[in-house]
Amino acid sequence: MSGGGMEQHPAVQAFLARICAQVRAKNVHEDIRLEMLDHLEAIVCEKMDGGMEEHEAIEAAIGQMGDPDTVGRQLDATHKPKPEWSVIALVAGMLGIGAVTLLSLYYAMDGQLNIERKMLFVLAGIGVMGGLYFVNYRRLLNYSNFLYIGALAILAAPHWQGMSVNGAKQWISVGAFSFNVCAIAPYLLIAAVAGMLHRDTLKRPVAGNDIERLKNLVKDIAVYMVLPVGFFIVAPALGNLMTYLIGVTVLLLMKGRWRLFLAACCSMGALVLIIQSFYNQDLLTRLWERYSEFLHRSEKTSYHTLRSMEAIHDGGLWGQGFGIATKRLPLITSEMTYSYLVYSLGWVFGIVVALLSLLFLVRIAMMGMRLQDGYAKGLVIGLTTVLGLQYAWSLLMSIGIMPILGGMQMPIMNWSSVTLIELGAVGLMLGVYRRKDMLRRMDTQPVRT
Repeated sequence: MSGGGMEQHPAVQAFLARICAQVRAKNVHEDIRLEMLDHLEAIVCEKMDGGMEEHEAIEAAIGQMGDPDTVGRQLDATHKPKPEWSVIALVAGMLGIGAVTLLSLYYAMDGQLNIERKMLFVLAGIGVMGGLYFVNYRRLLNYSNFLYIGALAILAAPHWQGMSVNGAKQWISVGAFSFNVCAIAPYLLIAAVAGMLHRDTLKRPVAGNDIERLKNLVKDIAVYMVLPVGFFIVAPALGNLMTYLIGVTVLLLMKGRWRLFLAACCSMGALVLIIQSFYNQDLLTRLWERYSEFLHRSEKTSYHTLRSMEAIHDGGLWGQGFGIATKRLPLITSEMTYSYLVYSLGWVFGIVVALLSLLFLVRIAMMGMRLQDGYAKGLVIGLTTVLGLQYAWSLLMSIGIMPILGGMQMPIMNWSSVTLIELGAVGLMLGVYRRKDMLRRMDTQPVRT
């Protein structure tokens, strides 16, 4: 007897319906029906081999499976949403530190900081986080290409709008609000690339002639590396460029795309030389000077790094005082926020912030490693890399281990317009984990193009 034929039997239909009625996650109803039919078919075949008639064997198999309501409740417990409460608690703690940071900076700047606008971005971010938490992340997969095009479009927007800050075209204005699109773009691009790589893995045939493989390789290099990297370089936004590059590298290596990764590295060198020659002739020179100055520090060449290390040293165990003003430490609302927090609130507070950041990254990375769906895992690990690099670089550059890069700030704890998308990314990752037992057999399902 086939599973499809058995499914039409009234007793089997009633049995499956009662089981599924107890399971609130409707996404897994079809999987449950198929699994139950497999078990029923095996028992029926065994009974019929023992001499039973078909209808008797079906009745006996249903009785042997147990009470359908009880089975359904057990399956409901297995497939119910799985909130990751530890990560939610950590995010709440980080938002609390963000509030402390905001007030401390407000008093340090003698009330010149627009805290209402920053709080508005955070409240909007919490709303976005809550919305994405309940969204089925698989719906995002079919829009990966559009998300990628949208990310490139916002990277190009400052060049159309002509808005420049300190010579860099990274900002756009929307009404009364300004957004650093180069800081936002890595999140959008990594989410898009995770979906595009997953779709590509499912659709691309293993075999193929050399010319076809070469064409695909060139296309992938252009899409995953050349176009995004070009936009970041011409901005210029080197910190955000590094964030994207490491994020996409992690995704490529996760998917086993070693050939693409190596070819992309070579293409990156060629792209930098082209931009050096035709667009920004001082790019390589300035990069070399920046890192040479970092290695050979002096008061003139490493002013920001030395001031940061000095502030952390002067912070002491308990700090100089909440909201204390400082004229020697620059960039306290951006790259040097962590240095200011240690200076004003002390080493103990700085250690708490560092440990909280580390624990948060470890927990979301563990979330990603538990996922079975390839797209879900790529999405969570890729976004974790984007957040993790910014946390690590911010802490290390504050104590002088890494050079100071623009765009490297502490996500969630240093509130700005980018906090909205940072919280959105966290909500998306929590939503992915929430559905880890609700969506199954996804990697074998056809993808709509």
